[in-house]
Amino acid sequence: MSHFQINQQDFGTISARGPPSVHLSLEILLINLKKLSNNGDEMTKRKNFNASKVKAIAAGFALGLMICNPAHAASASASPADASNKHIYVDQYDLSTNLWGVSGAGSSWSETIFTNSTTTMDGAGYKWTGFGGDTSSVKSYPSIRRGASNSQNNPATSGLPYLFGSNTKNIDVLWNFTTAGYDGTGNITGTYNHAIDVFFHSSNIWNTSYLKGEIMVIPESSANSQTSGWGSKDANSFVLDGETWDVWQATMTSNGNSWPVMQFRKRVNARYFSKNLKYFFAEAARRRADVFKSSYYVMMVEAGTEVKSGSGHFYNKNYQVSVY
Repeated sequence: MSHFQINQQDFGTISARGPPSVHLSLEILLINLKKLSNNGDEMTKRKNFNASKVKAIAAGFALGLMICNPAHAASASASPADASNKHIYVDQYDLSTNLWGVSGAGSSWSETIFTNSTTTMDGAGYKWTGFGGDTSSVKSYPSIRRGASNSQNNPATSGLPYLFGSNTKNIDVLWNFTTAGYDGTGNITGTYNHAIDVFFHSSNIWNTSYLKGEIMVIPESSANSQTSGWGSKDANSFVLDGETWDVWQATMTSNGNSWPVMQFRKRVNARYFSKNLKYFFAEAARRRADVFKSSYYVMMVEAGTEVKSGSGHFYNKNYQVSVY
């Protein structure tokens, strides 16, 4: 991957990823704009062409070039011809295709994951197409993992897993996403949930035999998922920071093991989430103290899209998990 960077005392630093033609166009633009800016005080005053405006124009042009000329830091694809799970690791994050239910998706599906940085998951995303089958079961959960579900997890760095105890730990999650990005735009078709997923185990060992409870936080979903939910809906909703979350409870069974799942489904869809998960944990423990016990471990945090059917594109503007 090529990377072009301009450092100017008056203009700051502007970076763009893309092919050489993109870099050359940006360089020519910046040179010409600087000439205009430095063409005498009289012209500067008449046109109000100060350095900050030049920088803004060049930065906007660079952003447009990045969107039109994608050059990912890394990417990986899966299809019926190669349905193995793919991973891209960045720091303590694992972006995975997570094709755990893909056997029910038919024979025409495909999924691609990608990153646009080697240091952060900002700019990472995925796209999927052709997922068939019923609209009630999850075929794939492309997601960013942090914690025990990441095979390269370092607990000292990620902060996960940890003993739930009295729920004193903070887990701040910033998740800002869109369907527009480096790989195009467009509405998602089919059935889906954009969901944060957290597992509670009776041991800090990553094995489903220890899985005792699951919490899902769903800030956005397709209309049919939002109204029907999964399992049974609690009579009382949960309100946090003035936002209402409907609470659904269900039971998940996999590989001979079953466990309760509590879902917090946002009543009004949103593509920006910035919350401390400990408040969802506290509400879950209040409703089901028999499930979310102080002796259990918070294993991991994942955020991604439960794909049940259809096609779509997902792009993370910002994604960060902080445990402290």
